[in-house]
Amino acid sequence: MVTPGQHKPGIWKQQNKSHKTGRHRSKSQVDMSNKGRVEVKGLTKRQKKLQQKVDRRHRSQQIRSSKREQVLNRKRNVGVGSNPPHLTLLVPLHKNVNTSEFSDAIKLCGTLDGAVPSEAALTTAGFTMNVPRLKHRFQIFQPGSASLHDIADCARVADSVVFLVSTEEEPMDVKGYDILSCLLAQGLSSQVFCVQGISQLPMKKRNPTKKEITKCIAQYVADVKLFSVDSESEAFNMLRMVAEMKRRAVGMRERRSYMLVEKLAFEDNETDMGVLKITGHIRGSALDVNRLVHLPGWGDYQIKQVDTVVEHCPWNVQKNNQDRNENEMSCDVKVNSAYEETGEMVSSHPEKIQDLVLEADVDPLDGEQTWPTEEEIMEAEQENAIGEKRKLVKKVPRGTSDYQAAWILDSDEDWREGSSDEEEQDQVMQPLDDEGSQLDDDSMTIADTEADDSASQYDDVIDDEADLMRFREERSHQMFPDEVDTPSDVPARTRFQRYRGLKSFRTSPWDPKENLPGDYARIFQFQSFDRTRKRMKNLEVEENYSVGVGTYVTIHLMNVPKLFVTSHTPESPITMFGLFPHEQKLSVLHFTLKQHGEHSIKNKDKLLFQCGFRRFRSKVIFSQHTAGTKHKMERYFPKEGIIVATVYAPITFPSANVLAFKERQGEATLVATGSLYKIDPDRIITKRIVLSGHPFRINKRAATIRYMFFNREDINWFKPVELRTKWGRRGHIRDPIGTHGHMKCTFDSQLTSQDTVLMTLYKRVFPKWSYEPVTPACTTDAASSMGSTTSFDEEFFSS
Repeated sequence: MVTPGQHKPGIWKQQNKSHKTGRHRSKSQVDMSNKGRVEVKGLTKRQKKLQQKVDRRHRSQQIRSSKREQVLNRKRNVGVGSNPPHLTLLVPLHKNVNTSEFSDAIKLCGTLDGAVPSEAALTTAGFTMNVPRLKHRFQIFQPGSASLHDIADCARVADSVVFLVSTEEEPMDVKGYDILSCLLAQGLSSQVFCVQGISQLPMKKRNPTKKEITKCIAQYVADVKLFSVDSESEAFNMLRMVAEMKRRAVGMRERRSYMLVEKLAFEDNETDMGVLKITGHIRGSALDVNRLVHLPGWGDYQIKQVDTVVEHCPWNVQKNNQDRNENEMSCDVKVNSAYEETGEMVSSHPEKIQDLVLEADVDPLDGEQTWPTEEEIMEAEQENAIGEKRKLVKKVPRGTSDYQAAWILDSDEDWREGSSDEEEQDQVMQPLDDEGSQLDDDSMTIADTEADDSASQYDDVIDDEADLMRFREERSHQMFPDEVDTPSDVPARTRFQRYRGLKSFRTSPWDPKENLPGDYARIFQFQSFDRTRKRMKNLEVEENYSVGVGTYVTIHLMNVPKLFVTSHTPESPITMFGLFPHEQKLSVLHFTLKQHGEHSIKNKDKLLFQCGFRRFRSKVIFSQHTAGTKHKMERYFPKEGIIVATVYAPITFPSANVLAFKERQGEATLVATGSLYKIDPDRIITKRIVLSGHPFRINKRAATIRYMFFNREDINWFKPVELRTKWGRRGHIRDPIGTHGHMKCTFDSQLTSQDTVLMTLYKRVFPKWSYEPVTPACTTDAASSMGSTTSFDEEFFSS
């Protein structure tokens, strides 16, 4: 019933569809049924979600703050309490620097302001002293040898390095520049520069001299801290700066135990091997006696036992005058009983100790996939019977037996199959006499013997000629990169049978397990190197077989060669580094290097590498540092840019800095610096060669090419390979013409007469098995040829 005045809707009124909620109720229906009530479950879930968010935020903050505290404590606790003393290395960068006066000024720092005199105990690694005013304990040392490698070994374990410069026109001499470059390249925790003799200059020249020295050092170090050390107070300020300055983390020493050897003893077992005892403080991380340790320049060794020893100068920073006599007496007793065992000993477990396996066991039958059938055996016997019936005639020297003649190849077979890259580039010439005829073996031997004495006078001339030849080859390679002349006396399909063509160098597939050399059976490979590296560095040391940081111990190393100990000089310092599992095994290492200066380095040259704490010699292969699955080999080390160097070497977990030296006439010159890139035997390094030809006749897009091949069979063999030109044309071979190597080719556009047709071929190359660790015997032989080494300051270690 419609009330009066009410609007009556018509037939055109809009009728909206009702919302279809499906099987469940709509939100409005749920709210109407609840009548304002809220479910307990929903309330708990919401509050729980908010509570979890707050807890996660608090937990992340706690983890972040705890990590920050661990880092700060690790930096602050150096030289404090039960931690090892602050290891400070003195490195003079000029021959006129007087290190004895500098060390005497440091020793007197404990007598300032009436403090208790610091106790100093001389060891083979310098002296240890307590500075009560700084509440710090220092171990000041300087290597007695001026060898670059000895100084680098000491800087590798030092907490701080103090460089001493001169006030002359050149604050650093030539050797000082080399030392500074090497130490900065391998990484330092902190460094300070000190100068002596500023107070002896006129007042007007002091500040300009310091500014000139700072400007000279700023070319190598960004943040220069220069101190003038001419008095005890200035030396004390320098020590304060060393104790409180910020120290950077060295990646090579992260989670790794290391030591500076202060005392050396050897127990001879009347054999070539014995037990070596090294004494010093455990630094870095806790030492696991079941793991291997590495002595730089000596090798890897197993630990027999570790004995805790009384320190010669323990932590003592009391300033109270009442305790002065007691402290001095207690220190005297400890100094007199230095290296006395406390009775605490940790021995390695014979079943848990790591082995010294360097190479993998090679199984000669590992590559045999099938066993020959009876039919194949019968066919082989028949072929051998037929071969015995044939009489093979060879030209052999007079007096050669049948057994020796079997090893002599025929002239047709001597085409150098599988020849090395050196044989591809260098042709050995037979020496001739004055009349032009070839010399026989006897005359060659006599001539060489007579020429030895005279040729030794012209070594420098020969080296200059070799450098000139290498310079010309490098310049030719820059003008015509990778171009190779096709031999006319050997078929190209035979000479280049190991090469292949690629449609695209970036996208064409190449199996990394294809045609591997026999040396790959001797190395080790990880299924996932990154996962293994993280797992190895996070391994926890068992408490029963660990020695804590800061403990003064004597480590017994087993099976150390007696030759190493007898050839060792007391001036050369010894350091020790703990190894992670698998770091004693060989694999394929890749370094990213950059040239230091300008040097001519050819591919497969033998270089001296310093990878982290390891030192070894090896022949290197250079390749481009590019993204992708294949990397082109470089014949020469480029003067600019970064390149990847590949060698066989023991496994080292990154990060580790790498220094490359080139040895010449008994001297090692720094030629490259870089870091460890990765360990991957599957990294494909390809050698590229380019065969060139020239247009003979041109007919629009078709052309006749010559001088690329010299017979018809070679053209048919390389017919599937794509051609390109220096002007950017692309094409392919259609048909051979005649029998002298002419061929008809088709290109994407017309050629010009001055264009050159190129064919690019690739083959995979591998590093040479030339790993040679550096040992004291090798360094002694090299030092004998150079003469006796001179130290910067012999009085520093006279006592």
